Amino acid sequence: MSAKCQTAIKLMIAVFALGQGMVIAQQNDVPILKPKAKLVTAATLLVMCDLACDWTLDGEKKGHIEAGRSAREKTDFGQHEVAGATLDGLDKVEINLDIKEIGQTIVHIALQPVRSARLKAAQSAQEEAAHLQELRDHAADRFKEGYALTEQKRYGEARPLLQKACDGGDMVGCFDLALLYEHGDGGSQDYSQARTLYQRSCEGGYIDGCTNAGSLYAQGRGGTQDYFVARTFYQKACDGGDMVGCVNLGKLYDNGNGGSQDYSQGRTLFQRACESGNIEGCSMLGNLYYDGYGVKQDYTQARKLYQRSCDGGEMNACFALGSIYGLSQGVSEDFFQARTFDQKACDGGVMGACFMLGLYYENGYGGKKYYTMALTLFQKACDGGIQKACIEMQHLH
Repeated sequence: MSAKCQTAIKLMIAVFALGQGMVIAQQNDVPILKPKAKLVTAATLLVMCDLACDWTLDGEKKGHIEAGRSAREKTDFGQHEVAGATLDGLDKVEINLDIKEIGQTIVHIALQPVRSARLKAAQSAQEEAAHLQELRDHAADRFKEGYALTEQKRYGEARPLLQKACDGGDMVGCFDLALLYEHGDGGSQDYSQARTLYQRSCEGGYIDGCTNAGSLYAQGRGGTQDYFVARTFYQKACDGGDMVGCVNLGKLYDNGNGGSQDYSQGRTLFQRACESGNIEGCSMLGNLYYDGYGVKQDYTQARKLYQRSCDGGEMNACFALGSIYGLSQGVSEDFFQARTFDQKACDGGVMGACFMLGLYYENGYGGKKYYTMALTLFQKACDGGIQKACIEMQHLH
């Protein structure tokens, strides 16, 4: 073999050896991947039930445990939920665990306290139901006894009987008891309790309760003043046929309390009440005709309505009639008639009428001057809060 050929063979062997070395090097540089270790269970649960139970672990059924016995279950670290329920399924306990250490974790599922509490509650409910039934069975009798005592003004004795009647579902009993609380008869005055009882009687279908509840809300007695709520109660009362509720609702519309001012709606309500025989409704309707609010001003119509109302005992209407005759509004001036109506109104407790009647006697309108009578009337009106009457008294003195 020539020297030239030998050199070429050596070169090939060197290149081959070098290539093999690079491959081996590359293989040695690649990291060796080991199989992932299998997660080993690290803890054991020892589950015990004080009553025979069926239990679960993380929602999976695990079996039955007799009362006072236990069951074991292997589990992993972390959060778990163990639950046990009585065999009838009526009582259940759920326990949340956070297992962080190797070893045995004991879980006590205490079902007996849960069962005892349920049975006690059921017994209390049965006793309460029996008590309520007894109250219902005798509610009418308790109301009659309580009402009889109120008629005798033995209010303190009437209160507990009316309370029993109310608790037994007698809504009139609730209403009459509310009256005692509102006026402080037979015990402390309590507008809040009265409001609650009126509302209860209203919700129970006793319409008068709706009207009185509305009044306490409108007056702000027994809680926050709330004309909007008052409107709601008055509307329910009016819809139920209580004309006092209609009149009171009409007043709120007239004054814009609890909503928009609406004389037309007020007129409708007052007219309904008046036509149903409510004399205050006639008087309030007369006011609208007198002032021309919601209707065309009409003194004649106002006078007719005031007359009807005055004849029915509405003293403010009598006073209004006195003004109509004294100011000759829709009628000829007639101070004698004015005196007559103002006298009736004054006798009925309208202090403004007493003051006007005093002026008539002082100045001789509708009859002779009579200073002594005028002074007496001014004194009455002054005591009743009419400041002008106090001033007139000083003039006469």
